[in-house]
Amino acid sequence: MNLDPLTRTYVSYSTPSLDDVPVVEAISESGAEAKVTKMVTVGSREELDVSRDVSNNTTGVTQPLQLQHFVVVAIDIGTTYSGYAFCFTRDLDSNIHMMRKWEGGDPGLNNQKTPTTLLLTPSGEFHSFGFAARDYFHDLDLQEAKKWLYFDKFKMALHHNQDLNRNTELKAANGQPVSALTVFAHALRHLKRYALLELSDQTGSNVAVEDVRWVVTVPAIWKQPAKQFMREAAYQAGLCEPGWPENLLIALEPEVASICCRKLRLNQLVPERPIEQTELKIRRTSSSTLNLPLEPTGNNLVLEDSREGTRYMVVDCGGGTVDITVHELSECNGTLRELHKATGGPWGSMGVDYEFERLLEDIFDTEFMDQFKLKRPAAYVELLLSFEARKRSASPHRDSSFNIFPPFAFIDYYRKSKGKEIEQAVKKYGRKDITWSTQGMLRLQPKVMMELFRPMLDKIIQVC
Repeated sequence: MNLDPLTRTYVSYSTPSLDDVPVVEAISESGAEAKVTKMVTVGSREELDVSRDVSNNTTGVTQPLQLQHFVVVAIDIGTTYSGYAFCFTRDLDSNIHMMRKWEGGDPGLNNQKTPTTLLLTPSGEFHSFGFAARDYFHDLDLQEAKKWLYFDKFKMALHHNQDLNRNTELKAANGQPVSALTVFAHALRHLKRYALLELSDQTGSNVAVEDVRWVVTVPAIWKQPAKQFMREAAYQAGLCEPGWPENLLIALEPEVASICCRKLRLNQLVPERPIEQTELKIRRTSSSTLNLPLEPTGNNLVLEDSREGTRYMVVDCGGGTVDITVHELSECNGTLRELHKATGGPWGSMGVDYEFERLLEDIFDTEFMDQFKLKRPAAYVELLLSFEARKRSASPHRDSSFNIFPPFAFIDYYRKSKGKEIEQAVKKYGRKDITWSTQGMLRLQPKVMMELFRPMLDKIIQVC
């Protein structure tokens, strides 16, 4: 067994589903070895039946190991947004609680998650995370902001860095390097603290870290060093002790998504408007198909009548990456078999944002947009948030325009730097499907919005 140089604790999981307990093999610094064999339920708590051989190099004492927790908390550090959900072990299959909505947030957007943004003080201490970090940083005086350490969309660093290790650093907005482990640990620690506070409020008692089994989701296309890196960051964040790796499950996002979809009702999967076909056919075997009507049909489970051999593709489209996997239902009890290794790439919604920024550069010129981003960072973020709200409402069936409201600072800065109005630049660009309204809106026709999505969609379709 090879130990990854990133950490001296090796952990491997075989996880056909979150409902099944993973087989864990852990070699720790002390030489302790553990194997999880099964789960049993005792009252409202679940216990893992574990045999653990603890070797202290002198006595060779064998001691039983048990995990006791009454709640499972899953944390998702996304490229653009992050959040958590939890459920109590007494009703794992029925009630999954999303975290309560965050204070502040963006107008016109559902704030069930918070932006993946971290702010550290000039001395490197934690200041804030999420909406609070983003808003505080962009409200700082420009010269003062240069002293602070601000991180945004930092998750993609784990995907792109081929030489990831304990010493890997991330650069803050001001260019100052900070340990990547420290950055991710701060993010996980913040979400852990909020989760424990909410659990304590709901239960009326003080919920401790050890009362929780923690789950951290990661993209399936990540290489092993990145997954191991996330586990090490979770240890630093205090989710569990390195000597008790069973308390922390690193779960692959497509597998989690697959389990979630299987528990959805048909009317939760249908699109807002039906496609031309009247039903969606999912091939079970070479000779049979599973027909899913595209109109809401009640509360039947998506795969309620599925049989062994049912195959389906999971396309998990996130902010930074897209994970694609193909699963087969091996048994009626829901065991999954992976038919093809996870594939995908950095084709998430950030790519759509990039295309929108390129469009703005084409209309108003690159130099102006670069200067506006540098001189008016808060207004630049506000501009992108206005697009974000419209982007989330995009649909191939939509026939009405997308109205984007640039902040007044954008209009004013263009007027002062160029000596003319925005409307003149839009008219000069010369596309009839991109106009400027008298209400101060940049109006994009559906064809334009589809063009912004097209580069990412083409890459996804090519792989599928």
